[in-house]
Amino acid sequence: MRPILAGRLWRVRPWNPNPLMRASDRVEVVLRALAVVVAVAAVPVAGAVGTVSYTGAVTRIAAQDVGKTQVSATETADATRVPDGDKYGAYQDRYQAAVHWTFDGHAQTATVEVPGPQAAGARVSLWIGKDGQPVLAPARPGAAAAEGVGTGLAVLVETWCAAAASVWFTSTVLDSRRHSRWEREWRGINRPIGKDTL
Repeated sequence: MRPILAGRLWRVRPWNPNPLMRASDRVEVVLRALAVVVAVAAVPVAGAVGTVSYTGAVTRIAAQDVGKTQVSATETADATRVPDGDKYGAYQDRYQAAVHWTFDGHAQTATVEVPGPQAAGARVSLWIGKDGQPVLAPARPGAAAAEGVGTGLAVLVETWCAAAASVWFTSTVLDSRRHSRWEREWRGINRPIGKDTL
């Protein structure tokens, strides 16, 4: 099977001196070969881009999370329900409550999101920044790796799709031109019905 495939590949090489091989066939073979080269070369490029993205994400996340501290706060009022629609229009119940805590010897208060319909006096965990005010929780472990892998995969898939689209578009255009030419040639050698002569 491999010798047959190798033979076929050798016969469609662009520099084949066979006069029956059209210029469009040569262009199509060259384009497909370039698409394969681009698809293979995209793998290490995507890996490098993903590595750069991962390194940047590690630095950014570390800078964002520095100084964050988790404290225990006490609700000073019952939690209230806050309807919140997501991007699909479905509503999800969220709860907020006024809480207070002590940071660096000073009492702090804020209204924050709480896990559920809790009563006043309930304890909640809260992340605060250097200034003692509520902040988002630190990034989960693996967030930087996920960002790097996602960026690398995006580059790889986009490159492969672009290469495949280029091959498909060129093949479609060349096939259309070939079919038009065949139709013109066929009309030129085919006599209309009823006008045949002996």
